[in-house]
Amino acid sequence: MSQVISLFVQNIPPSLHWKGLWHTFGKHGEVIDTFIARKLDKTGKRFGFVRFNSRCDAERAIEKFNGESRA
Repeated sequence: MSQVISLFVQNIPPSLHWKGLWHTFGKHGEVIDTFIARKLDKTGKRFGFVRFNSRCDAERAIEKFNGESRA
């Protein structure tokens, strides 16, 4: 059974737009949607969400990107 999973993504570089976020995370699973907030978090960094089609794909992306800084 497939289940949609949303991941919270912090520290998104200013040069990256939603299509870039989709492409980056799409290498690790089937992305359904991406969203980058217009406002910044309380530390002044960009954040957003990536929705995956399955828990397995989301977990694979977490293993790849958790703790990685691209700023």
